[in-house]
Amino acid sequence: MRRINVSSGRTLEDVAQYSRALRVGDTVLQAGTTAIDRAGHVRGTGDVARQVETILAIAEWSMGKAGGRLDDVVRSRIYVTDIAVADQAARALAKRFRDARPASTLVQVVGLARPEQLIEIEFDAIDGAGTTARRISSGRAIENEYAYSRAVRVGDCVFISGSTALTAGGAVEGIGDMYRQTRSTLETIFRAVAEAGGTPADIVYTKSFFTDLSKTADYTRAWLEAFGDVRPTSTTLGIPSLLRPEMLIEIEAEAIIGAAKTRRDGYTQREREKPRGYARTVTVGDRIYMSGCTDLNAAGELQAAGDWAAQYDHALETVRWSLEQVGASLDDVVRRQTFTVDHAVVNRPHGEGPAYFAGSRPASLGCRITGLARPELLVEVEVTAVKGAGAGIESIGPDPVDPLDR
Repeated sequence: MRRINVSSGRTLEDVAQYSRALRVGDTVLQAGTTAIDRAGHVRGTGDVARQVETILAIAEWSMGKAGGRLDDVVRSRIYVTDIAVADQAARALAKRFRDARPASTLVQVVGLARPEQLIEIEFDAIDGAGTTARRISSGRAIENEYAYSRAVRVGDCVFISGSTALTAGGAVEGIGDMYRQTRSTLETIFRAVAEAGGTPADIVYTKSFFTDLSKTADYTRAWLEAFGDVRPTSTTLGIPSLLRPEMLIEIEAEAIIGAAKTRRDGYTQREREKPRGYARTVTVGDRIYMSGCTDLNAAGELQAAGDWAAQYDHALETVRWSLEQVGASLDDVVRRQTFTVDHAVVNRPHGEGPAYFAGSRPASLGCRITGLARPELLVEVEVTAVKGAGAGIESIGPDPVDPLDR
């Protein structure tokens, strides 16, 4: 398993201990990337299409340094700070991915690192996917319009786009009804997995975005009915808006064909996750998926009310413990996502506190959201790991000239 970390020379990468792009085996991950240049200036202020073009230029360079290609992208995650620019952003991306048609998620968040940043994008690529991937459409016109697939299968992996209660006819099912929208969304995901050759029991990872966290009880009821005894990982995040104002929830997922027979589901000490319909970790082979971790301890008790830094540290300790249970470590983390609620005071600058990722530098993303599962929670951290990925890391530094200046 070859591991390559790529630095683009942007200051925050060193301070926050992450890589701009990363290769692990046949997979190349692009960190959450904005339109900031090496000098710290945002390119395309007020112009989301230009910011998308800048992000693509950075990604093409950094993924290329890791031996990857944009043509092999299988998933994109698009975070905009204003849903009004979503259409323009999606169309700008569609120009580049008309052939690749990755699985895609697009949501609004409260904020990025700087107010001038209108958009942040993550990419996942797999070697050869441009020619070998099977792209699955649900028949919705929006998929063709924005050049993405409902699901993409490469090998045994199935990447499912962020899905909503939007019907094939273009209407939102269950307006105002979280239960119905959740069931409709999961049915869309299950159909895509079935067309890819899998079953719901092969689903190993999910992330759910809510525009109204007060309705999560209806979501959980629908979730438990749909999944039965299956326990994928789950991260739940409150956001300001989705593509249409009637949409209450968007869920993205990943499945591994055959995982139903080989998966190992893990829980914290009291298994409080299980009755809520998810696992803390799902391990298939060397791949480890993990639910978002927070300040809550194994009993579900808050540990550090009002203290962002302490809550972040407690989340990382849960990550560390959970990895150790499956024979891995923090050095094996290849992607890290940090979601901070909008009202939280970040009481510790980047670079201070425990250096959890100083040696491994995973691909990373951070943004502001409206809320988490409980109002006292200030931050949630989600990671993906690959056993052995922390060994023998090759590092590639920046070119003398920023690709944006060539």
